[in-house]
Amino acid sequence: MWFWLALGSAILGAIEVILSKKALEKVSPALLSWSFFALTLPILISLTLLQGIPSFNLTFVLGVAGSSLFFVVARTIFNDAIKNNLISQILPLTAFSGIFTYIFGIAMLSETLRLIPVVGLFTVIIGSYILNVDQAKEDIFKPFKLLFKTKGSLLFLLAIFFGSITAILDKIGVQNTFPQNPTFTVFSEQLLQSALMTMYLFRSERKTWLPALRQNFNLLFLMSLIFLLVSLLIFYAYINGGPVALVLGVKRLQIFFILILGYIFLKDKPTKQSWIATTVMVLGVLLIKLG
Repeated sequence: MWFWLALGSAILGAIEVILSKKALEKVSPALLSWSFFALTLPILISLTLLQGIPSFNLTFVLGVAGSSLFFVVARTIFNDAIKNNLISQILPLTAFSGIFTYIFGIAMLSETLRLIPVVGLFTVIIGSYILNVDQAKEDIFKPFKLLFKTKGSLLFLLAIFFGSITAILDKIGVQNTFPQNPTFTVFSEQLLQSALMTMYLFRSERKTWLPALRQNFNLLFLMSLIFLLVSLLIFYAYINGGPVALVLGVKRLQIFFILILGYIFLKDKPTKQSWIATTVMVLGVLLIKLG
C-alpha cells in the first residue's frame, strides 16, 4: 500500500514542480513557500476537527518543530533553484537525498531494509550521477564535485540535506500521535511554517508580497492544494509501513514525470543523458517495489 501512495505523491509532485516554475515568473520563492503552507490551513483545520485531535507527547512537538524549521529553509532554497535553473538540470540532483535519508533512517528510526530495495535505492542515486556523465571524461568524480563548485550549488546541496532531515522528523512526528494521525501532523507543521514565513515576508518583502499574492491567488491556491495532497500521501505511506528512504526513493520518480511535463509545457528539452539517468532511476524504483 505504501508504494502506491508514494507513487501517487511522485505524479502530483511533478505537477507541483512544473507549476512552481511557472509561478516563480511572477512571485518570489519565499511567497511561493508561504502559499504552500498557509493557503490550505482552513481545509486542514476542518479535516483535523472531523478526524478528532489525537493525543501526543513531547517527541511529537520536537519532531514537528524541527521539521518545520528545516523545511522552511529547504523549500525556499529549492524554489529559488528552480526559478533560476533549467528543471532538467537540477531535479535529478535531488536523488542524492537518498543517501542522507537512508543513513538518518537507520540512525534515528532504527529502520532496516532488505537487500533488493537497498540496491534499488542506490540505483536511483547512480541515475543522478549519469545526469552529468558527459562532464566526467577526465575525472570520474567531476559530476559530484560540480555540487561544491558554486555558492548556488552548495545551497542546493544544503536544501537536499535539510530535506532529508525533515523527512525523518516528519515520521517521528506522526508516529508520536495516538492514534497515528497524518492530517493533524501536517496541520501542525504547516501552521508553524506559515508563521515563520509570514514573519520573514513582513520583514523582507513588506511592500510586494501581498499585491503579488492577490494578483496570483488562483494559481497559488491550486498549487497549495497539490502540495497538501503530496504531503498527506507521503505521511500516509509512512504509517502504512513505508521506510522513509524507500518512500522518498519512489517519490524521486517524479523526476521522470517532470522531464516529460517540462518538455511539453516549458520547452525545457532534456539532454540524452537526462533520459538515460531517468531510465536508470525508474529501474531503481522497480527494484524497490520488487523488494
